[in-house]
Amino acid sequence: MIKPTAFLILALLFTGPFSLLAQQVIVESPRQGEALQGQVAVTGTTDIEGLQSFTVEFAYQRDQTDTWFPIGRGDEVLRGGTLATWDTTTISDGLYKIRVRAELKDGRTLETVVSNLRVRNYTPVETNTPEPLVAAGAAAAPTQPADYIPGGKTPTPLPGNPAQVTPTDLGDSLVRGGLIALVLFLVLGAYLGLRGLFRRG
Repeated sequence: MIKPTAFLILALLFTGPFSLLAQQVIVESPRQGEALQGQVAVTGTTDIEGLQSFTVEFAYQRDQTDTWFPIGRGDEVLRGGTLATWDTTTISDGLYKIRVRAELKDGRTLETVVSNLRVRNYTPVETNTPEPLVAAGAAAAPTQPADYIPGGKTPTPLPGNPAQVTPTDLGDSLVRGGLIALVLFLVLGAYLGLRGLFRRG
């Protein structure tokens, strides 16, 4: 016969933190604060009861519009596997965040967000200081908000985009194109006029 104390321990094991941990999307890599280059494997666990599908997305760290861009999707139950591969060479260097979002068959949605990912394909890589993974059951250290800036410090501005077109550039291009077209019309008119004179002569 099972004693009440033993029964209570078994109930905690199946309904306590271990059960809650099993109902979470876990992202193992990349880790918060990590510097990323090239093709980045997003690895983690989607071993969730009733999983229907999951999506992997990225967004600008300081974006306030909640706009996410797709990286990949799937419907497999994975344990420490590759959820998607993120090609960071197609975006400009800067701070980003990724989200793994799981849709369950009962209509619920579970998600995990990894913030402060430093894409550094075209700028020097600072010291790589990803935050350590917190062991299951251990108390997590208090964290600051994703966009927290320590007092007295200002963020380093990102380099400008060399491919950016300003309204001034666009206006200059239009004026330049108009002048070239005008010169071509004048040359063509002069050529046709001289040609007509030579024919009469």
